[in-house]
Amino acid sequence: LVGRYQVIHQTGKNNFAEVKQTVGVVLKDNPNASRYHPMEYLDVLAMRMAAGCASVIISRAGSSIFEIASWGVPAIIIPLSEEVSHDQTKNAFAYARSGAAAVIEEHNLSAHILVAEIDRIINSPAIGEKMKIAAKGFARTDSAQKIAQVVLEIALEHA
Repeated sequence: LVGRYQVIHQTGKNNFAEVKQTVGVVLKDNPNASRYHPMEYLDVLAMRMAAGCASVIISRAGSSIFEIASWGVPAIIIPLSEEVSHDQTKNAFAYARSGAAAVIEEHNLSAHILVAEIDRIINSPAIGEKMKIAAKGFARTDSAQKIAQVVLEIALEHA
């Protein structure tokens, strides 16, 4: 991947040291090693900055898909297996049905499949643009306002 792309990888705090060690070995003599950016955690600002420069986001299928949708970035979603979380699979396929994402189930995941999917999206401006539009259509950026309005209405009814 680093031969063609910049990679921002949020590893999680518990995995960061192991990922850094592995990358040190795998990318040791790679002239493009500086294109790989492992991060323990991306705070809100760092996440927005990463999303702002991303051509594709690869993610699990938790609540992050709603953030990804609001950013309007094409995505590849890799849900946790059904045994671990049946909700992630449902989320992933619901989002994919909107046209905003591709899904690769964990048991089908391989380096070749992932790279092929990234290349398919990035190398086809039409596909990427359709996914961006679909993501924006899936996003509910006014949901907090709607929830607040309902809470206020209920509160006023009981005042």
